[in-house]
Amino acid sequence: MGIAERKEREREQRRQSIIDAAEKVFFTKGYDSSTMDDIASTAELSKGTLYLYFQSKDELHFEIMDRGNQILLVFMEKAINLQKNGRENLRLLGEAFVEFSNSHPDYFQAMMFFQSRDVEHQRINEQKLKKFIMGRSSISMLNNMVSKGIADGSVRNDFHPSHLTTLLWSQMMGILVMYAMKKPAFEYQKISREELIAIHLDLIRDGLKPENMEVKNHA
Repeated sequence: MGIAERKEREREQRRQSIIDAAEKVFFTKGYDSSTMDDIASTAELSKGTLYLYFQSKDELHFEIMDRGNQILLVFMEKAINLQKNGRENLRLLGEAFVEFSNSHPDYFQAMMFFQSRDVEHQRINEQKLKKFIMGRSSISMLNNMVSKGIADGSVRNDFHPSHLTTLLWSQMMGILVMYAMKKPAFEYQKISREELIAIHLDLIRDGLKPENMEVKNHA
């Protein structure tokens, strides 16, 4: 290994150790209560060194959110059943999203926080945002499955795939976020999270169905 390659590897290792430290701080104290000083201290670095790698808490939070996104992607990949059509798999992806939110609440919280904030004011590198949206991600997988459903005739074709993808992602995220933030109100009404999600997935199933296709066995 040459000197340049070794330095790049060491830089990446340092970068990941900083993200590890930020994750620990954010998950313990919350984003708003955390500071770059906290992260530098946890990473055992000077604040000046920290800023050589990341310019703001927003940049670090984006990296942690993307870690969560990659974990979600694994859940979704495992959920796909190649024997089922696109619309059936969309339901499986929705269930995988819920499973991820249950098993990795801190990462899900990071994703919720990112979704709830104005991107323009987060000072996130534009190329990173484009990579997140267009690259290998849970959103791109969802879009691929929508396109598959349209191609195999199980999903209606009167909307652009990207429009349906955005709606499906926003609706599922919205329900999970709303329940998390208003849990006592839902419990007062005796509405469980599981019940709400099941009804939502049923509505999505029927709403995506082409007019000439029958709904069978709650597919």
